[in-house]
Amino acid sequence: MLVKLLELSMNWFIDAQIMEQKTDFLSEKCNLCLGWLKQFSARGLKNHLCNHYFGTKKVKETSRRLLFLWLAGWVLCAIWIFWFMNSQAVEKRREMLASMCDERARMLQDQFNVSMNHLQALAILISTFHHSKEPSAIDQIIFARYAERTAFERPLTSGVAYAVKVLHSERELFERQHGWQIKKMDLTEQPPAREEDADLESPEISPIEDEYAPVIFAQDAYKHVISVDLLTGKEDRENILCARESGKGVLTAPFPLLKSKRLGVILTYAVYKSELPSNATPAQRIKTAIGYLGGIFDIESLVDKLLHQLACKHSIVVNVYDTTDPDRPISMYGSTMTGTGIYHISTLHFGDPIRKHEMHCRFKQKAPLPWLALTTSIGTLVIALLVGYIFHATVSRIAKVEDDYRQMMELKKQAEAADVAKSQFLATVSHEIRTPMNGVLGMLQMLMDTDLDMTQDDYVRTAHASGKALVSLINEVLDQAKIESGKLELEAVPFDLRAVLDDILSLFYGKAQEKGLELAVFVSDQVPEVLIGDHGRIRQIITNLIANSIKASIQFCPGEIFILKLPDMLRSVFAVHGERTYIPDCASY
Repeated sequence: MLVKLLELSMNWFIDAQIMEQKTDFLSEKCNLCLGWLKQFSARGLKNHLCNHYFGTKKVKETSRRLLFLWLAGWVLCAIWIFWFMNSQAVEKRREMLASMCDERARMLQDQFNVSMNHLQALAILISTFHHSKEPSAIDQIIFARYAERTAFERPLTSGVAYAVKVLHSERELFERQHGWQIKKMDLTEQPPAREEDADLESPEISPIEDEYAPVIFAQDAYKHVISVDLLTGKEDRENILCARESGKGVLTAPFPLLKSKRLGVILTYAVYKSELPSNATPAQRIKTAIGYLGGIFDIESLVDKLLHQLACKHSIVVNVYDTTDPDRPISMYGSTMTGTGIYHISTLHFGDPIRKHEMHCRFKQKAPLPWLALTTSIGTLVIALLVGYIFHATVSRIAKVEDDYRQMMELKKQAEAADVAKSQFLATVSHEIRTPMNGVLGMLQMLMDTDLDMTQDDYVRTAHASGKALVSLINEVLDQAKIESGKLELEAVPFDLRAVLDDILSLFYGKAQEKGLELAVFVSDQVPEVLIGDHGRIRQIITNLIANSIKASIQFCPGEIFILKLPDMLRSVFAVHGERTYIPDCASY
């Protein structure tokens, strides 16, 4: 059995103290640098932020304030969302009302324009077949029959009448030709439409004037106004004078009709001898005028007919006003509008350049609750509350975790301190126990040198072996305590390496014989006889390595064990020749 020590340099043991001093100096400098860098590292920054911003009462109060501001902000946001969506709904409702009101105003205006056009056509017909023919081709019967048969073309008119222009010099001849005298309108000076039910059997004769406008043709429902001078009525006189000066249709102010008790207006057209140019002066128009055609409009009935033609006629309330005097508008149709709901105004143009009319509309029912705006704003607020609660709970949880982490770190420090104290205690106790044990072993050794019988000698040797085992155990406990406390120190004492190796081999001689292994010691001549180092640690390392090698070898398999010194010092590889089995555990020694 041959054990070869190829190379074993002990310079590391000699230079251990110097390297340890240099290492301590460098480690202090490195610890300062690392501590400074740790503050700026990611983990150090995280710990710094956590220590300063989480897990404290200040942070919890700040999170509560942020939660309150978050909720207040989203409450305002929800109110704004409700206001915005509600305003959009109101605007949409207003646009709907405007569309419906404009539609009705346009239809009313279109039908009124149709009636006006037919009245103009009737005026042209009278001018052509009555004034331009001698004798006239139109009489009361023909006019009344024609007016009745063409009434469908004038859906808004309830009656028509025609008055001729008569000068004072022509009055006597005119009365002889027609067989009746020109009569004066009643004392109330109301227009002919209001004389539907009046008793005109004994009317007053029209006073002497420069000019007269007696009615010569009328629809059958208004025959009672024939021979009445329209210029004797205040409103009719103003209408006739304005119509012949402007050449356009002129409307009267709204007035109640006697028969139907509804509000109505009269539209008057002037009839001229010949067609006038568009730039004719008022004087030319007055001189050329030969008659006046009037149409009676029942405003309430015509608006009712119009609304019944439309779908959803009951969804809105319609009012028609004469706004010629903006301070005193005259209601022509509908009840007085009350309430604070939205309403729309549509302008009406009936051809009269002087009189102005408007249609006012509003919804009959109140606006429904804005459920969409309400649910959207409430839903947004609920979501914001949930997000705020989650954020607050997350911050609180993080703060609690950080508090628990700090408590654990404190407990860890306390445990480490207790462990260090335990290690120090073990080191102290082990050292104190080892001292009297050495004394006991010394006394037992001295006792063995005395004359003892075999039984006593056996007892003493057993006690001595047990004491040595106990000292060895105490030494191991002491080494473990020193390692845990970080106070393990290597001795620097002179020793003989060859003697140490001999002692180690003598310990494993029996075990090697059992497995058929060969043990021997060979030390190179280059190794000095006396070395400086910790011979106890060397003894432990080589003992453990040889013990592991013997354990790993196969029993009754002869071979050799080589101890190789590697450059990285004490990193050994053992090979059992015969099986060529490598023991990787040996690399840890």
